[in-house]
Amino acid sequence: MTRAVAVPAEGRSKRRRPAAARGVSGAPAFDGRAALALAAIVLAGLALRLFAWKSQPYVTVDGTEYVRFAEALLNHHGFVSIFPPGYPLLIAAMRLVVLDRVASAALVSLVCGVALPPVTWWLGRRALGARWGLLPAALVALHPELARFSTLTMSESAYLLVLYAALALAAGGRALGAGLGIGAAFAIRPEALLPAAALAVGDAWRARRATWRPLAAFAAGFLVLAIPCWLWFHATLGVWTPTPKLGAVRAAVTDWRSEERRLRPGVTPVPPHATLADAARELPHALAGAPANALVHGRSLLALWPLPLLLLSLAGLVRRRGLEAVPLLHLLALPLLGLSGQPRFVLSALPALAILATLPLARAAGRMRAAGWALAAAGVVWLALAQGPVLAKPFEGWLDSHQHAGEWLAGASDPGDPVMDRKPYVAFYAQRPYRVMPDTSYDAILSFAVTSGVRWLVVDQRITEIYRRQLEPLLYDPAFRDRERRVELAYVGGREIGFGIGIFRVLRPGEAKSGRPPVVRAAWLTGGGGAP
Repeated sequence: MTRAVAVPAEGRSKRRRPAAARGVSGAPAFDGRAALALAAIVLAGLALRLFAWKSQPYVTVDGTEYVRFAEALLNHHGFVSIFPPGYPLLIAAMRLVVLDRVASAALVSLVCGVALPPVTWWLGRRALGARWGLLPAALVALHPELARFSTLTMSESAYLLVLYAALALAAGGRALGAGLGIGAAFAIRPEALLPAAALAVGDAWRARRATWRPLAAFAAGFLVLAIPCWLWFHATLGVWTPTPKLGAVRAAVTDWRSEERRLRPGVTPVPPHATLADAARELPHALAGAPANALVHGRSLLALWPLPLLLLSLAGLVRRRGLEAVPLLHLLALPLLGLSGQPRFVLSALPALAILATLPLARAAGRMRAAGWALAAAGVVWLALAQGPVLAKPFEGWLDSHQHAGEWLAGASDPGDPVMDRKPYVAFYAQRPYRVMPDTSYDAILSFAVTSGVRWLVVDQRITEIYRRQLEPLLYDPAFRDRERRVELAYVGGREIGFGIGIFRVLRPGEAKSGRPPVVRAAWLTGGGGAP
């Protein structure tokens, strides 16, 4: 899978250095100056992530599920989810020392994000040498989006750390460690199946002329962690599947309404999941839409890795296609998945691209090296200007009003009261069971809430205007609210006008309205204007 390349000038000499000077498996030795520089890079990355932390105090949509998953594990309960259990297990471990639900999950990401630059150096030094390997480590440490994801309740940061550590172990000939690492990566995110397959194929190819022991060790390490995940999926979802996220193998969605949850009478709601047979049926549709989908994700890649840097990475890929290029396989598979064009879906390629972009700088000389540095400088400035602002931008918007509403609801409701909303924020902060609001008629939504035991209905003004317009009379028509006998307005909040939140108590059959006025915690309503 790899091919021999010359060590950069700083690591070359006419005489072969002794093994002790070369380090393990022929890798460049670790020198004191490189150690100090790497420590400085880590501290710079930590400082940038702590700066970003201040702007990311809220849970993400996926984070609400990860945290509830972790809490179920801590309580020795099953949890139905298409997410694998790896990241929730890390959150559960962090909860033993950090009790805050959001901070514990974000702290896992922070620790992993801070550790990623040294791991990038560890992998990159085999292609670049110890000192040149510092450049991709610095790019990873200071990349704004990587820094932001190091502060979120998302699994990307943990996945990147484990994936690149596994590749570094594989590059060092540690087959069992690489297998365990890729198995751990799969337990965090399912896309690890691609690098797992690539490493297995490489070991099998080399085994034709050598020994099968590395392949056996790699497979054993991987399966030790992958098999428990497959057993978990079967126990919680009732199907055998390599990953429930095979449901993403489909044509890209062009109409958001096709993704909205629908009512299915008599069917217990479970997360959408798929088997290999389901993926095979959808594959022709995915292939048909792949070219257009590739352009969408290509724009996402350019947003995170501007064109000058991408040109350097492509030049590096031409020079060398070693294990550092394995994460790029994800970019080839991405167009077959019906995912939106969010930049986070290409995030895993960034450390690999950083290593490859450094290769032309390390190997070129004279005018070519000067041209390479000019491209690198232009790319870094472009990246800083385009992506720098994300450090101060909340990932999913300002959610303080949802947090405040949830904290109020925690004190106004019983622990088992289900909360229906299109998004899970209020239910999460209230620590109450969450029910997804289906996209159907007004009467069907309220009837479903009553018959399914929902106790609280959250109607977000902005969300309603876009996704659930059938609920607008509850917000804007007081006479309509008075006539409605199934719900009663209990709370009014919101960050600013146009972004109000109404929480309605869902009345049980035969239960009368209390007649109490709603709690109002929206300063913009003091003057009597606005809604609800």
